[in-house]
Amino acid sequence: MTRPLRDYRQAFTQLDSKLRANPLFVVERFELGAPLSLQAIQAWEDRTGYRLNDDLRAFYAQMNGLRLKWFLNPGLSEEQRQAFFLEFPEMDVENSSDEYASAAIELLPLEDMLTRAWGDEVYYEPELGFHGQTLSVDTFHESLRPFDLFSGYRACVLVFQNRQNPAVFLLDDHHGIWDESRGTDVRSYLEFILATKGQSDARKRWLSAHQGYDQRVTFGDS
Repeated sequence: MTRPLRDYRQAFTQLDSKLRANPLFVVERFELGAPLSLQAIQAWEDRTGYRLNDDLRAFYAQMNGLRLKWFLNPGLSEEQRQAFFLEFPEMDVENSSDEYASAAIELLPLEDMLTRAWGDEVYYEPELGFHGQTLSVDTFHESLRPFDLFSGYRACVLVFQNRQNPAVFLLDDHHGIWDESRGTDVRSYLEFILATKGQSDARKRWLSAHQGYDQRVTFGDS
C-alpha cells in the first residue's frame, strides 16, 4: 500500500520559518493556497479530461498552489559572503530576480495547471519531436502542463500521457529545452524541492539527462 503523502503544508511552513530565522537569507515571498476539497479536484478532472494520480490529488487537498522565493542577504559583508561560499560551494542563491531566481518554488493552483494557455511560453517545433516521437503543437501543449514555474529561465512541467500518468520534467533555457531531462514522480519531486529549499541549480543537476533517463514518455495514439 502506498504511504500517505506527508504534510507538505506543515513542512514548507517550517522551511519558511527556518529561512527567515537565518540572518544569511532574505525570504521575499511565501504563500500557501487554500486546500481543495476532493470533490473540487474531481470536478476539475472531469471538466478537463485530465486524470491526476493519488499524490497530486493529495497535494492539492493540502494546498492549492505554493509560492516561495528566497536569496542570500545582499547586506552581508564580503567576508560573510566568502565564508558562506566556502562552507556551501554548491549553493548559488544570490540571484533575486524572478527571471533567474536562484531559489524559488511556484507550484501552480490546480485550475491554472490544467487550463493555462501557455503556448507562447514554451518553444516547440513538431519536427523536433519529444522523446523520439513526433507530436503536433496542440498535442505537445496538451501533454506538457505547467507545474512549477520557479523562474523565467527554468521550470518544471507535468507530462501527461493521454491525459493521465503525469511525471515531472525540467524545462531549461527560457523554457526552450525540454528533451534533456529525465522524468521523476510527483512525490519524489516534492521531497527534492523541500530538501534543497527550491534551489534552481539543484533541480538542473538532479534532472539532467546525462545521468540517464529513468523514465521516458510514450504518447501512444494521442
